Amino acid sequence: MNVEITGRHVDVTPALKSYIMRRLRKFDRMLEDDASVHVVIGVEKQRHTAEILLKSRLLKLTGKGQTHDMYSSILQAIDKIERQALKQKSRIIEAKRSKAREKAVEKKMGVRRGAAPPAGGPAAIAVEEVEQKPMTLEEAELELAHSGNPFVVFRDAESGEVNVLYRSRKGALSLIRA
Repeated sequence: MNVEITGRHVDVTPALKSYIMRRLRKFDRMLEDDASVHVVIGVEKQRHTAEILLKSRLLKLTGKGQTHDMYSSILQAIDKIERQALKQKSRIIEAKRSKAREKAVEKKMGVRRGAAPPAGGPAAIAVEEVEQKPMTLEEAELELAHSGNPFVVFRDAESGEVNVLYRSRKGALSLIRA
């Protein structure tokens, strides 16, 4: 983590620098090595301000503290950044959990991703798009035998009607003409 400390109308003493580094150590665990922190401390009349800008590949956090004491201003700014980081982390975790829950439900229900359920219908419907090419009854029988599906939807080559050929529970082939 790259830390840069700037003082406005105040000298950055070694004690202030070590205090800031000690307080920022907790972010070192959360962030990657390429994260940068810019700390700006300043004094105007009786106000001691500390502004901390934290940038990483995933996050950009800003915290500002203003009190009558420089150390408490720094602590206030770090607390704000810590709250922002925890909020962001919980959002990421919740997004991953919800995505995992959706995948588990889809796997359990056998639903294809992106298929929207019809209004007023069941919550999950498996949608399969089938190319409807004209074929004869014999070709549909061959398709049923080779596809492994329990049925074949096809357009009859002679009449042009949509038909469904399926294997009944007894093992016989049945045809539905629409």
